[in-house]
Amino acid sequence: MTGEATTIGAIPVASLFSTTGLAFAGLGPESAAVFGAALAALVAIVTLAISLAAARRDRRRNLYSEAYRATMSWIELAYRAYHAPPDDGGKFLDAYHTLWEDVRYYQGRLLMESTELGYSFALFKEAVQVVCETSIESAWLERTAAPKPLVELPVEPSPDTFRSEQDHFLQDAHDQLSPFPWTRALMRRRVNRRIASSGGARVSGLPVNAASPRAAQSGVE
Repeated sequence: MTGEATTIGAIPVASLFSTTGLAFAGLGPESAAVFGAALAALVAIVTLAISLAAARRDRRRNLYSEAYRATMSWIELAYRAYHAPPDDGGKFLDAYHTLWEDVRYYQGRLLMESTELGYSFALFKEAVQVVCETSIESAWLERTAAPKPLVELPVEPSPDTFRSEQDHFLQDAHDQLSPFPWTRALMRRRVNRRIASSGGARVSGLPVNAASPRAAQSGVE
């Protein structure tokens, strides 16, 4: 092995480095400065693009998290309605109306971000709404000053309530946050299959067969 030249194919490695070195050495001072500036600009552009993409994902992650938090707060409101006294100074109703403002806001925001994710959120929000509103209305009409026992209400995630819609939304949101375009494309195809199998979507992206907003509130307001 000693004394033998290392090659890549039929080209000696030393010759490659020698040629490259000569090419760079052949650059004049001005050309070298231009090349260095162009390389620095390219690095800066790539770094900026990566930073912007990361910031965009962080913003979306916060949006999806807040939308999920607002929707799941329906469960807590069901318990608050169950334990609410006949007169709580309007605290429950204030929280109740704030919830509706929040979920309607997030429903619109997610539709603007992604039609498919907005549809997935709409199904999740509606499933939680139907379950919790029934419990809230019943508890509101049966308020009493007497303390009630601590029991688990039928508003927790389960296969009989909204576990499926919850799982779908969390998976769809996770995939929408992926930096890989093929993962986001798979999410869109998956949701579009659900749209096709569940009656379609309106122009806004909301489900065609969505329940009437706040349909179960007649006994609460």
